[in-house]
Amino acid sequence: MAGGVADHLARMDDPRRWEVFKAADQIRAEGKERVALRNVTARVKRNNGVAGSNQLVGKHLSAWAEERQYSPIIELAGLPGSVSTVLAKAGVALWEAAQAEAAKVLESERRRMAEAIELEREFRNEALGIVDARDAVIEGLRAEVARQAAEMEEMREHLRIVRAREFWPRVAQEIWEILPEREAMHLNEITGRIGHEFIKEAEDFPGEWGPDLIRGVIDQRIKYQKLFWSEGRGRYRRRRSEDPVRA
Repeated sequence: MAGGVADHLARMDDPRRWEVFKAADQIRAEGKERVALRNVTARVKRNNGVAGSNQLVGKHLSAWAEERQYSPIIELAGLPGSVSTVLAKAGVALWEAAQAEAAKVLESERRRMAEAIELEREFRNEALGIVDARDAVIEGLRAEVARQAAEMEEMREHLRIVRAREFWPRVAQEIWEILPEREAMHLNEITGRIGHEFIKEAEDFPGEWGPDLIRGVIDQRIKYQKLFWSEGRGRYRRRRSEDPVRA
């Protein structure tokens, strides 16, 4: 009576599940063939007129096999019920152990992969640190090169000034030696008599060599009342002691 009430309640709770369990139990009890989706679906359809989808029947059949600890290989071998039950339980335990071992292997592999990823991340961070340090060194070298280049340009400019201060007085002295002791000469004639070595050396300094450049050398000395005197109309002579001092 109690079993009948339980079956009735189960049937009322999920009629499709109850039909699948009933069909599977019937086929198992007959012992002629293994309990499978195909024959269970056919038996449900024969018992109830409608079987339902394979997915629905298969879901309930899986639940039945787990609940009944069903092992078709053991049962079809014709072993005693007690042995079948033990072997079925052993099979379930073995499956659970295999799943646990697989989970351990999976966890170990996951941990190994995590460690490999972390190591790769450390290598990458180290490489980025090396790159940053290299960039800092390169930037420092660039700054040093720029500083040295600026210093070099300052030195070149200073050298040009020093050479100019030495060169143009020599040109002025050359002009003074070209001029006669008491007579004046025209600017063009003076320019033509200056030595070729001065013309060549003048290429290193601003200005185009010619009468205008030589006039500038002479006029600068006249301005400071040194070496030369202007007779006008482009004629120059040596300065004499008797030449007036201009205020």
